[in-house]
Amino acid sequence: MRITLEDILRGRVRLVVRRRRRRSLPETAEVAELRALAKAVLPERLSELASEYGFSYNQVRIKHNVSNWGSCSSKGNINLNLNLMRLPEDLRDYVMLHELCHLKYLNHGPEFHALLESVCPDHRMLQRRLKDYKLI
Repeated sequence: MRITLEDILRGRVRLVVRRRRRRSLPETAEVAELRALAKAVLPERLSELASEYGFSYNQVRIKHNVSNWGSCSSKGNINLNLNLMRLPEDLRDYVMLHELCHLKYLNHGPEFHALLESVCPDHRMLQRRLKDYKLI
């Protein structure tokens, strides 16, 4: 059977959109402990870095993501992965500075990289080192 646009518009067929299920991670005792530590440490450090470099953000949230160390929204909210607590402090700071720079440039264009270079001159080396760590 061939479906036409007219069939859809007249309601003869219904389109079903399947959303991709988000992969959820189990909340083990270790993860709960890491989350508590991250909530105590990361927001305070993010605030220090923001003040030091003249950034302002709306909210910070601690998440257990499987695909990124952090993210920034167009509303000025920053999400940080609780697994940042497993990283050395200089790599944590790099991730937070990267996300703070996204407050001004929501892309990875030349202006973004120039800003990141100004606040974190060794960002290329830190980015290479970060690739040695895996999200779990």
